[in-house]
Parts: sequence; C-alpha cells; structure tokens
Amino acid sequence: MKRAGRVNRRSAAAVLLASVLAAAVGIAAVVFVILPNQEKAGTSTGGVIKPGHLPPVMDRESYIDIKLAAAGDIMFHNAQLASGYDAKTNTYRFNSVFDAVKPIISAADLAIANFETTTAGPDTQKYSGYPRFNSPDEVLDAIKYAGFDILSTANNHSLDTGRAGLIRTVQMIRQRGLDTVGTYEKRPDTRVLMKNVKGIKLAFMSYTESANGLEGSLTPEELDTMINMADELKMKEDIQYAKDQGADVIIAFLHWGNEYERTPSKKQEQLAKLLAKAGVDIILGSHPHVIQRSEQLGGRSNNAFVIYSMGNFISNQRYETLNNAYTEDGVIVLFDIQKNKTTNQTRIINIDYVPTWVYRDMEDGKQAYTYQILPILNYMDSKHISNEFKARMQRSYKDTIMQLEEVPPAYKTAAGIEPERSSSTGSEGVYDEKK
Repeated sequence: MKRAGRVNRRSAAAVLLASVLAAAVGIAAVVFVILPNQEKAGTSTGGVIKPGHLPPVMDRESYIDIKLAAAGDIMFHNAQLASGYDAKTNTYRFNSVFDAVKPIISAADLAIANFETTTAGPDTQKYSGYPRFNSPDEVLDAIKYAGFDILSTANNHSLDTGRAGLIRTVQMIRQRGLDTVGTYEKRPDTRVLMKNVKGIKLAFMSYTESANGLEGSLTPEELDTMINMADELKMKEDIQYAKDQGADVIIAFLHWGNEYERTPSKKQEQLAKLLAKAGVDIILGSHPHVIQRSEQLGGRSNNAFVIYSMGNFISNQRYETLNNAYTEDGVIVLFDIQKNKTTNQTRIINIDYVPTWVYRDMEDGKQAYTYQILPILNYMDSKHISNEFKARMQRSYKDTIMQLEEVPPAYKTAAGIEPERSSSTGSEGVYDEKK
C-alpha cells in the first residue's frame, strides 16, 4: 500500500489513561462514554471507539474515501439453530440476530467476516453445531441482510461436512451475491480476491492453520486446490500477485493462534511481522474466540495494522456454555481509507472500534433463546436489558477496550482492571452444546 501517513492512536490512549488515573486518585471520571439509546435497526450509527486519526483532508474532490468493516467469527451452534426455527412452516430465519449491527455493517462500502460453519444442505447431514457445523442456508440470507459483502471461509471448520460440503458452501454464498476468499470449489486462477471500490483496489487473502485434522480427507492436490492453508511461500506469492495487480491496500484474514487465549502466540506474532514486511497493510485475526490485542507493525515500506483476534461476532460460546465470559465479546473494526487521485497515494486515515456483546436470553413465552449482537455503547441504558446483562456488557466493554489500547499495567491495577493479558484459556472445561 502506498501510504502517505500512519494512524496515530496516541490521542485516544492519552484520554483513556487520564480517565483511569483520575479514577485511581478518587477524582470523578467517566471511563465509559454512553451514547443515547438507539435500539431500532436503521437508527444506530454504532458505539464507536476512535483510537486515533489523521487530520481530515478538506479538498474532497481530489480524494477517494471508502470505509471497510471487519468482524470476527460467525458460528451457529445447536441452540442458535433452534432459535431461528419455525416449526409451523419448517423454515429458519436469523435476520433479527443482526438487527442492531446492520446499520454499522451496511454503512461500510465493503464488509468482511469469518464464516465458521458450512452450508452442506440437509440431505447428507442434518443441521448441526459443534463439533461438525452444518447450518441452514438461511444463515447466509441473514448475513447478506446484515450488509456483509465478503466471507472468509478458510478456517478449522471448512471441512466439517467434507469436500462436498465445502463446495456447496462456496456455491451458496456466491448465489447470494457475496464473495468468498480462502476456499474454492475448483482451482482458482488466483487465491487473491481483488475488489475495486470507487477506484481503490483492495486485495483480500485468507488462510487457516488447521482444518481440525480433516485435511487427510482430501488428496494433497485437492487440499492445495480447495483450502488456503497458512503456508509462508504461498502467502508471499499471493502478496506479490496483489502488488502486480496494483493493489492499493492488501488485507490478510488469518485463522490462527490458540483457542481462548487472550494473548497472541509467538507464532502469530512472527507471522504478522513476516506479512507486514512482505507488504500486507491490514491483518485480521480469528479462531481464538476471544479478543486479542491490536497494534501497528512496521513493514518494509508500510505500517501494517494487526488485530490478532476479533473474537466471536455471534456464537453460543459464553460463560454458561464454556465457563468463559470472554467468548461473549466481539469487535467491529472500521477502517477509513483515502486515496489521492493525483499522487495515487493511499492511506488509512482512521481506525475505529465498535465493541459488541452477544445477547442471549430465554424471553417470556419462548421455547428457544433469543440472540442478538449488540453494539455495547448503544445499549447500556436500554430499559429492555436487565441490570445483570448490563453488568456483563460493562465487563465486556472494559475487557475489550483494554485489549485494544496499550495501557500500562500500573494504570490497570489502580483502576481495578485486570493487569495482565493472561495466556491461559480462562476456561474450566470444554464447550457444552446442551447449555
């Protein structure tokens, strides 16, 4: 990416530090800025946390501006499948899950997330959640309704329903006008997805470290053709291809790391540095199911942004099912990208975070749970949410923002915030599909 500047995150960190310090010495300080409640779909612009931005350019006619949105893991466990099922019509509908975040996702010029399930259809394998995911096609209708444009499909569940399931998943996504990157029904001309948005060329790549050992169900040739495994040589080839195509911004979606660990592994850090050095501008992480930190990495000719894990966008993983509250947390990352028409220089002028929390409750008169992805700041004063859930949302918000901002441990301790990003799983057991 030919970038003229770098994102400056110090201003927001300074504000947060001042607030935390004020709280530590007994001065009244507002750490959480609560926006007016906006609960109806279509009215919310999202509870946006701004980690810093470059000064706006006034001569707009000389520039192209676009917004990219990215979210983490989209999963559908059995309890979620039951939540969207209508026994009277024998149909599924999941649109309401995304109602609260639809305005944020739809407002972006391009939006991408990790699709961590398959849509193999009901004929060969019944619909199911963990450990072998097979979701109804209606989950894709809901994802399209939310405003997503691209789904990263290279992950450890890509082969849950075998070769045929992988192929049908790609086909069903594309039938709905969405793009896929990471898995393929046949050998593609390139593993890189190129998108031209208003004159800005974006290159998307997607890779996974594992397919849960199901790699052996494919021949070596099929595996090489159908799934982008995290191979450094292939990544470098793809980055070079993107450069040869004149990509203004190169985005890599990585399914990596260790589940439930809130600190990225050494392998993640090393791979991120390799990709930044090779020319990747944005690295989006998934798989740990909890949020891991974000930071900037200096590349050979650029400054790359990495978020090692964006957490769960939607799943049934939570305190009740996994004894791990961090799996309820997610974040939408918003990138404002600007290109100078005269110089062809492209830069990321702003990076915003929208912390999200997965709402799940058995509402009166219902036989199944209700699920919604809530942008936390917009719902903290909702009269429809219990005080118990508000407390959980506050915990989620605090933990999320502390992962995304570099705050010295001393300030965390003074404010009663967890001082370290633990490398342990934080889980006392394994996922329980029955809860």
